[in-house]
Amino acid sequence: MANDQYKRLLATEKGDLTVSRRLISGALAGMTATTLTHPLDVVRLRLALPSNAHKGMLREFVTITRTEGVTALYKGLSPTLIGIAPYAALNFACYDLFKHWFYGGSNSKQHVVSNLAIGAVSGTVAATVCYPLDTIRRRMQMQGQMYKGQLNAFVTIWQKEGMRGFYRGWSANTLKVVPQNSIRFVSYEIMKAILGVKRSKTDT
Repeated sequence: MANDQYKRLLATEKGDLTVSRRLISGALAGMTATTLTHPLDVVRLRLALPSNAHKGMLREFVTITRTEGVTALYKGLSPTLIGIAPYAALNFACYDLFKHWFYGGSNSKQHVVSNLAIGAVSGTVAATVCYPLDTIRRRMQMQGQMYKGQLNAFVTIWQKEGMRGFYRGWSANTLKVVPQNSIRFVSYEIMKAILGVKRSKTDT
């Protein structure tokens, strides 16, 4: 929803969008969704800790806000946004552009199977390009790792493991991203059709 709204805001008077504007729309959409749902992710991580004594999400939410303040729900937001922005930008932009190239126009009849394939390719491209950022984030979160920052983590991994080090676990991640991304895009479009949402020129 956010991606559609940002595309409409950034489109020209004729409703046209350049590649750069599609990338910006996707990045803003990813950052918007992440900002709004980040507290849920913080609560989920707290509940997953072995030492956690709470039994429910609501109780954990109340405990965090009372003992640490509302700002505690947004710990780690900045690095998360840095990681999601390029991924969302590429994912949404690739999906739009691949559909345009495949169908040759916004008024062409679309097929669910084709859109599933386009969603799979888009997700694979975005995940592959951005995977090194995700590797660095996960390495920095691991207990026992003593990186001084993202740049230090990048240099250390490059020196010790080379390019292959940035793509460890890529296959497993792709197996998750491909169906997830395909189903997400197609389900959203099907629901818009069912609910009778009027298509804009910027919609794919």
